[in-house]
Parts: sequence; structure tokens; C-alpha cells
Amino acid sequence: MTHYDYHRFCECFLVYFIAFISLSVSERISSKTYVIVSGNAACIRRLNGTHQVGCSSEISGNVGVLHYVNDTASLDWLINSGPHQPYIALLTSLNFTSDTVQKLRNSKKIAGIIVSARAPHPDNFSPADKCPGNSYGLYNNDKDFGNCKKVTWNEFGNGMFFEDFEFPISLVSNKNETDYLINNCYLKFNEPIQGVPREYPLCAVQMKSRMSAAKDSETCMRRTRTATNLNPDKYCDPLGDKNVIGFLKDVPDQYKPSSKSIIMAVARMDSYSLFENIYPSADNHVSGIVALLAAAEAIGKVKHHFTNDSKDILFTFLNGEAFDYIGSSRMIYDMDNNALPLNLKMNHIDKILEVNQLAFRDEGKIWIHSDPISRREPNISTEIDKMIQSILDIGKNLSDPVGDANQTWPLPPSSTQKFLQKQKIPAVVLTDHKGAFTNRYYNSRLDLARTIHAEVPGTNQSDGGYNHVTDQAKNLTEAATLVARSLYTLATNSPAPQNLTADVLSVQHMLYCFLISPNCELFKEIIPPSNEAFNNLVSRTSPYPFYVSVYSSSGSNNVTRLIQRLLTNYIGDKEVNQTSGCTSIEKVSTQLYNYLWMAGPLNPDNRTRSVTCVKNRVTQTKAYSPAFEDTDYHGWNTFQYSTWTESSWKTNAILLRIFLIPSKAMETSILSGGVILTLVSMVLIYFLNKKSDILFAHPGPSTI
Repeated sequence: MTHYDYHRFCECFLVYFIAFISLSVSERISSKTYVIVSGNAACIRRLNGTHQVGCSSEISGNVGVLHYVNDTASLDWLINSGPHQPYIALLTSLNFTSDTVQKLRNSKKIAGIIVSARAPHPDNFSPADKCPGNSYGLYNNDKDFGNCKKVTWNEFGNGMFFEDFEFPISLVSNKNETDYLINNCYLKFNEPIQGVPREYPLCAVQMKSRMSAAKDSETCMRRTRTATNLNPDKYCDPLGDKNVIGFLKDVPDQYKPSSKSIIMAVARMDSYSLFENIYPSADNHVSGIVALLAAAEAIGKVKHHFTNDSKDILFTFLNGEAFDYIGSSRMIYDMDNNALPLNLKMNHIDKILEVNQLAFRDEGKIWIHSDPISRREPNISTEIDKMIQSILDIGKNLSDPVGDANQTWPLPPSSTQKFLQKQKIPAVVLTDHKGAFTNRYYNSRLDLARTIHAEVPGTNQSDGGYNHVTDQAKNLTEAATLVARSLYTLATNSPAPQNLTADVLSVQHMLYCFLISPNCELFKEIIPPSNEAFNNLVSRTSPYPFYVSVYSSSGSNNVTRLIQRLLTNYIGDKEVNQTSGCTSIEKVSTQLYNYLWMAGPLNPDNRTRSVTCVKNRVTQTKAYSPAFEDTDYHGWNTFQYSTWTESSWKTNAILLRIFLIPSKAMETSILSGGVILTLVSMVLIYFLNKKSDILFAHPGPSTI
């Protein structure tokens, strides 16, 4: 080895050694410096044809001193006296109101907001607006009914979902992490003493939820579609998923529907809230989904009553309805373009019965709503009156749970509005509210199982309460029976048999599986018979979110697939000879029938299952706005089709962590010390390099 090689070897070894030590030390320092809050759900950004809404942080995150706002005095202190801005405000559920957020926003002193999810919760909270879906609904710009002139449907709506916040907002749902923020951060370092602010060090929080999209969907989609190799990022994705539709009757292979031969039964599948992945929607639509599925199960048991003279029943579960009617507007678009099974058209639909919110009965009744504009046509008005009277009569044979809402009022927010925009036909909507919503948590994270009294009391039951019939289950069973008998009468034009009754245990099982735990026997029976499907289900620790999500052409979300399989199980036919139509892969056999494998019920050994093949007329159709299929679309401001997109974000874009910050003087002294140390190191290295031939001299060969 030459003298030069030896010198270079020493230098390289020193560099790599220092780099290794620096990396390991920095990781240990980082873990000791920061406390990660993992149980947080961020407010994300979404866009439509005209605006951006939601939240986003700076690229590196927003940093501020934590201040706990649990009453008016602590709020006033932050706004009027707090000297250590910017602040991160930690709000209780009770204090997280539109007024409080606006006061903090106007103060210009905050960098972000953290919301504690722990109880107590407010008496009402709805981030939706007061007139949901108005711009894309039947009554937009109507001089008599537009903008909720007759009824303010969502009286508790504060419109926060549609605000564009320039700072991040996150929900912390883990009680231990909330306690740490309050006790180990705020109370220990930041709480003012008799109104006097604390000295440094102070406890701060970094909130990071950087969203890629900006301005509106038109701009964002244009930027996404023009991605280049130098900038391949996507900025946003259209919202969308799949609708689920299922025909009841068994029909011959060459069957084609005739005019007015179908009764459409409708429920919606999705909602939203302020925080990502928290979309419980117990009353908002789960109550309607469960009631319609239970009605389908009841009717499926008597489907042999339906003859060639009977009308068919089309069970329809629409997705994306919370975002300006994505599912229903797409279904109408597909009708016009021969893209639905059997080339289904609007003229094939005889009547519509929609099931909406049903959990909080106003005056103890289910209310029938109809459209006053359709009633201006005498023939349709007569048919609507017959529908209403039939439902009222059926209700009298139960416990008289039905009432007729004011016929001069418009329809509440509902998918039926979109179908009536296309063509006026007899239609009614069943809800739990006579006028304004009885649901105080519409499209909110607080629309929970316990809110609608569907939560199972106690946790010490062997089945977790799966088979414990709650009062809400009994309530919805009566509603489902009403719906089943009404659909039967509309389709057959004959009275429903008295034994046509929804199964209360089925209703309880669906409520439990949708709202409490998807790791339940009902879902295990209907999933595909594969280890992957089973493992995915049993590993789930919380309910599936009822959010339409971003569109994927290759599949659908969990809720959509489960609803399709439940409907298939309830109105399909179990195949005796399972090899005749079923294969190991789910497939479409003909245009009329599908075949699905299901894991089936447990065998007596409680280990294996009776795998079942179900022949059915249930399928998925697109719930994807046509606005995104036309690359030259110019209707972004026309309110014709939904234009909602969701911003994309990078893998590490969402973060919440706690750390201590020193005073400005200490920060300056640390920086100065670092600069001086760097300069000294540079001088030292210079002289070491200058004298390296002496310091690192290589001994010559021995002369002995």
C-alpha cells in the first residue's frame, strides 16, 4: 500500500464511521425528541367544479404551541392574551363548533386544530349545509321550493364540510393519546398560571396533512391528465364506486322488460364527515339500507307468488349520493346509453319507493313524502294518492306507524329527486322525519350505533351482543315489514299475506355487522369461500366506512360488495346442482343471471362451512360521474353531473407529533454554537490535511 493509498483509506474510513454514528444517533435522538400521535384522523381536501374544500397543511407541516380550549375563558385567553403564537388549539367535542373555529381562524394566531373524540359529545353536530344537495336536486332554482324555501331540512347544519381551511384539523380518537396531549404536554408545560403565560421550554405539536390538489376539480384533473415523466404525480382522483341493483323475479332467457313493468325500491349507501375514514352514518343511511335488505329477504321467501302478470321489483342501492347524486345521475346516464342490464330505461319504471333515514321517528311514525311538482299532472297525482293510501292501510294492520307528510312540501334530499328530474313518475320517499331532520348528526362522525340506540348493552356476552335484539332492531323490523308489504302490493296489485314479515334477528345481525363489528357470522356466511376473504374480515377491528371513496375500474369498496352479497343471498336461489352454473370463479353466466359462491353457514362441527352457490339477478353498475369520462367536458359549472374529486397525498403526508421547543434566545445560542463548531472543524480539517504527511506517515521498510 502506498503512502497516498493509506492516506485515502484513513479518510474514507473516518467519513463512513462518522456517517454511521450520525445516523444511529440521529434515530435515537428523533425517538427521544418526538412523541408520535398515531390515532389521529385528518381533515382532507376535496374539490368540485367550482371550489376546494377541507384542510391542508404546509409542505413540512404546521407547528404551534399546544393550547387546550375546554371553556370560554381558555378560548378568550388564547385569542386575547396568548403571546406564543402560532398555537395549535386542542378542542373538546363540545367546543368544536363552527363559531369557535371561526373565532380561532379570525384571530390569525393558530396553525392548526386538534379535536378530542372522547365524550361528552354535543347535543347536535352536522358539518353538512342546511339544504343538502339543493344545487343538483329537483328543486334547484325553483321559485317555490328551491333553497329550502318551504322546509329547512338540516336545521343543525353548520356547513363546515364545505369550508376551505388554510390550516390542518385532526381528530384524536385514542383516549390515552388525548390524555397525553392534555396532561403531559399542555398541563405540564403550557398551562398559564393565574393567567400568566409559562416560560420556555414549551410543548408544541407538528401537524402535517399536505394535500396535492388545489383550486377546483377542472384544474386538478387537467393537471393530472397532463402528467409528464418529469412530474408523474397525480393531484386528485374522481369520487365514485359501484351501485348495486337486483331484480326479484325469475324470468326466461329471452326476457325483455316492457313499459311500466318494474317497481323500483331505492336506498342510498354513502355519506361523509369532516375526518378521513370516519363515516358511521347509522341513521343517515344504514337504517334505510338495513330496512330495505330486510324487506328484500322477506319478499325473497315468497317470490314464487310473483307471476308473469306481476311487476318485477328492482332493489337499487345507490352510491355517491352524498356527493351531488353520483350514483343516481350515473344510472340515468346509463339508461340513456343502453349501458344497464336488459337495456333498462326510465319508461320501464312504473313507480319508485325510496327508503331514507328511519331511526328517529318523528311523533313515533314513518312519514310518506311526495313531490308537489309531479302532482301537477292529474294522472300521476292520482297514482301517488293510491300509493300513499295503500301504505297507510298496510300500516294500520301493523301498529299504525305511518303518517302522510304535508303534500305541499317538496321531497326531502333523496335519490328520487334525480329520477324525477328525468321523468315524472309516481314516487314516494319514506323517512323518520315529518319536516326537518330528526337526525341531529346528519353526515357526521357522531351518527353512531349508540346514537340510534342500536349498540348492544354490556360487553360480557359470549357473542358480543350479536344475537341481542335491541329496540332499534325491533323498530326497523316493523319498518322493513311495512316496506316489504308495500312493495308486494305495488308489484302484484293484491294484498300482501299477513305472514310476510321481516325477520328481527336478521335486522339485528345487519345492524351489528354494519355498525359495530364486521367480524360477524352473517358476513362470514356471505363472503367468498377463500382464506384471503376470511382473514381480511376477521382482522377488521372497526366497522367499514360508508364513504364512496375514489373510483376504481377494477373493483368496488367493502360495503358495496357486502350489500351485493346480502341482496344476492336474500333474493337469489341456492343451486342444488352447484356445477351447472357455478365455477370456482364468480362470473356472469348470461345477461340475465349471475352466479356467486358463498362460504355458507357453519356445519355442525363448528369448523367447516357448507359452501353455497347462488343463482341471482343482482349486479354492480357504475357509480361514476360522466363528467370524468369526457376529457373535453365543459359543464363544470352547470350542475348537470357531480364533479367531486379527492386530493391525493403522499405516503408520509399525514403526521401528528409532540415535542418541546426552547426559547428564541436558546435557539439562537444553539445555532451560533453550531456555526462556530463548524468553522472550527473546517479549520482543524484544513490543518490536518496540510500536515497529513507528518501525522499519517507510513513507516519505511526495516534496514535490519
